[in-house]
Amino acid sequence: MAEEVAHRGLRRYLLPGENPVAEIRHHGIVLVKPAAAVIAATALCLWLDVSVSDANSGFLSYIWFFWLAVLGWSAWQWIEWRHTRVVATDKRIVRFEGWINHKVSMMPLKKVTDMGYERSLLGRVLGYGTFILESAGQDQALSKIEFVPDPDDNYRAICSVVFGMSLHDEDDEDDNGDEEQPAWETSQDFATRLGVVDGVYVGGGPGDGDGVDRQREGSIYRSRDLLRRDHDADTGELPPYDPDAY
Repeated sequence: MAEEVAHRGLRRYLLPGENPVAEIRHHGIVLVKPAAAVIAATALCLWLDVSVSDANSGFLSYIWFFWLAVLGWSAWQWIEWRHTRVVATDKRIVRFEGWINHKVSMMPLKKVTDMGYERSLLGRVLGYGTFILESAGQDQALSKIEFVPDPDDNYRAICSVVFGMSLHDEDDEDDNGDEEQPAWETSQDFATRLGVVDGVYVGGGPGDGDGVDRQREGSIYRSRDLLRRDHDADTGELPPYDPDAY
């Protein structure tokens, strides 16, 4: 879970206590169109500069003004791309747009009833997708998130807060730090724990030091009391069933 939103302009619109889950900036595929426009305008202007005669040289100045306009528009698209973010918190989904004029759209998570996930063939190749948010009641300002990078990870992160699910199994996390324990204690393990080797007590088990001879044959139903000469009717602790004994 993200500790802090990277975009400084967006931080002011988040409430105290909101925990960011995913911060999304549109995939770089959105810059292909501005880049292609600059390349095409540059090629056109160079071709006209070479082809037009000197008699029409005054016309060339307008051509290069056109190139500057295309370059400026492409630069603006790049700036807008850098300042457009979508942030999912544990309370809502917020979209921040604009560098000079700011526009903020949001949808509370409690109104989200479903979230669709679409990926075209090009999106699967380049690694982006589209999220479609369905909400209860009227249409919301934020209903579609396009060009989402790392869509699989972001989809799971948003779904985890929308539907109250966890990204990780807590039981698995607890087990990672512990060594795996056997499903049952075998006769050999039980005998070793009591300090019995080949049916002869060698010490080291529970109750060691009481001066009692403990020579007994191992049994899957071996009880601590049965190792004592003065054992009573209580069988004491019984180990789990051992399938290897049969």
